Amino acid sequence: MKTDDPGRKQASKPPAAKRPPPPIVPEERARFRALVMSNPNYFGNIQASPFPPVLNIKLNTTYERLACVGFQPQFNRLDAVVYIFQPNGYGGGICSSGSQEYVRFYLSRDDGASWQDAGLTSFSAFDIPEGSTGRRRLEYAVTLRIDPAKRFCFLDNTWLVRAILAWNVPPPPDTPNFVPVWGNIHNTHIRVDPLRIILIEDLLQHARLSLPPVLAEMIDARQEVKISPPKVLGARELQALYKGRDVEPHRYALGELHDLVSQPELTDVLMAPGFTGVLTELDVDLADTLFPAQSSTRYEQLECIGLNHAQDTLVGVLRIKLPNGYSVGPCTAGSKEFVTFWGDFNDNGTFDTCLGTTSVTVHDIERMPREGLEYSVFLPVDLDRYRRTCQEGPVLVPIRAILSWQVAAPCADPDYIPVWGNRLDTLVHVRAGRGPAPTGHPPIIDTIGSMALRDIDGAGYASGPAQLAGFTAVQSPFGGEVVITGHIANPADISGGAGPLKYRVIVNGGSGDQLLANTFPLARSQLLDGVWSFLPTIAQAVDAAGFYTYQEDRTGAPGNAEIFVLGNVLARWDTAGKTGAWQVRMEVKDAANVVYAGNPSIVRLDNAGPRIPAGSFKITTGAGSYADFVIGDVIEGTYQVSGQHFSSLSLSVQPALGGNFMAPLPRSYPAVPTTGEGGVWRLDTSGMPRCGYVIRLGASDRTIVDSGYVGWGAEAFVGLCLKLATA
Repeated sequence: MKTDDPGRKQASKPPAAKRPPPPIVPEERARFRALVMSNPNYFGNIQASPFPPVLNIKLNTTYERLACVGFQPQFNRLDAVVYIFQPNGYGGGICSSGSQEYVRFYLSRDDGASWQDAGLTSFSAFDIPEGSTGRRRLEYAVTLRIDPAKRFCFLDNTWLVRAILAWNVPPPPDTPNFVPVWGNIHNTHIRVDPLRIILIEDLLQHARLSLPPVLAEMIDARQEVKISPPKVLGARELQALYKGRDVEPHRYALGELHDLVSQPELTDVLMAPGFTGVLTELDVDLADTLFPAQSSTRYEQLECIGLNHAQDTLVGVLRIKLPNGYSVGPCTAGSKEFVTFWGDFNDNGTFDTCLGTTSVTVHDIERMPREGLEYSVFLPVDLDRYRRTCQEGPVLVPIRAILSWQVAAPCADPDYIPVWGNRLDTLVHVRAGRGPAPTGHPPIIDTIGSMALRDIDGAGYASGPAQLAGFTAVQSPFGGEVVITGHIANPADISGGAGPLKYRVIVNGGSGDQLLANTFPLARSQLLDGVWSFLPTIAQAVDAAGFYTYQEDRTGAPGNAEIFVLGNVLARWDTAGKTGAWQVRMEVKDAANVVYAGNPSIVRLDNAGPRIPAGSFKITTGAGSYADFVIGDVIEGTYQVSGQHFSSLSLSVQPALGGNFMAPLPRSYPAVPTTGEGGVWRLDTSGMPRCGYVIRLGASDRTIVDSGYVGWGAEAFVGLCLKLATA
């Protein structure tokens, strides 16, 4: 099935002498950051701004567009695919830092009445000459892990997702109605997987039951109960459940029909004299059903493909269109949407490299949103062998993906026509490497403390969106538990009998090397024949020489299970009590005891956090802290804060019944000096009701804490009482 999207077709390459010059990038694009720094509302995209607009530009998708947003419920990951249209206008070529395409996600449980900021992610876009491809559009993917609340399988758990794409300046947090200048907004609905482990008390609460006092004392209501595996339904059961629901027999019986032709022994059984079964009752033509001339996208359709540079994963986003036809609801095993990927690394139109098959589990849904549901699939791919240095030019690879419901497209057939599904072709950009394809097993650290190494400067400070975690760092050090992620090039074929690789992580704060030797839980997933499953969590521990065993197995041979470490976690470093600049490096040892050393990285640690000296936050007006004041008084006080990497200071009144804090607080970095400050604060009590109040001073720094959020915090309190003025 050929796509009808002209943006995906390969254009002919004109002779070099006749190739038109690249389009001129307009000033409003080329000087975008300078213009918005001089006037935040230069383009008129900010509502209720005191700055007058100069040039009205909103939601311009000439250069980039957020096309799809999907959810992989088994992994709780949101995936977005962004189209890059132009050959320039992105801040420089692949040897430069380019520019950032930011995507901020929001979640709503009440269909948009309220929104929860889920976090920010981004990727780098570059000027890539059109002549190097003959095709204009490139497709990139970004990913964010979320943790939406799960419910019982028989309860609806549909969420509305909003994603905002903004070029070069990130969408501000907690602003779901933000309108970008360059970029767009994409809304979609997702379905969250049901609970698989529940608490006894939750079960009792839902059933509106209570335990007798004697049993309540004997049973731990916080005890977890594992739910039985969902049932896989056969064609006969589905036939009964879909009666009168406009679901074709060759839809719900596809799996068994496929087995009929692929397993000769089953065919013999079905053709035996006297055999009766549901398949003999179906009015279907096996040849027309299993080998169609054209695919059907009545139920599902693959709409986007993209490459995630941060994870080296191919992403596909598909749309589920109908409420029924997916092997019943989420209390059952549901059905699989398989996507198989191919790469045309020779760029000759053959797509002769099968990259693998992945899938997502889907179910029927009673209350289907009008536009359907968007799901995503992802496939980790090893692209190290295809990278080139940036000086050698961009590596652009045509990618083909085939969506096929319940029966995966065979790897050997990139022209496969699925019964239910479709095919898409696109072009992706493989990020540049540092040199030739790696030989042996050199270690590659991808992130430290959730930050990509490219976003950590030579002094060890991080700036930019975190990978997966959803926060944004600004000249941030690290503290708490620092998670180190990455991989080893050319991993061993463990399932094929090869000896496992070993690795160790070494840190040095200036007083000598220290091995990370702590034991930590390591979660793993397995991909076999396109189906994901979760392996038992193991305790990752070092051997006598201080080496961990590398658990990944990405051989990818047909029928051979691939094993992945969730999050690509290599080590968890407890940095409590440590400060200053530290070097982090990794070594790998293979089965022949050959050692491969990785490049060191520098990170800056800060585990002290901000400090508010005792007694420094106080009221100096009248009788001071905890005294009585008259409504309408302007109360003054002092504050003193210190730290190594300050971020913000804030004041609040509890209960929140009015009042107005006067400058200079609240203040944020860089307005607050990085080492803290002292000064005077003022509270205008006009209009506040008579009451006792507590004033809170909050301070936070810029440290990335536990690899999951930004800011060690500190707080201090003073009290006061407001009363009416006496005559």
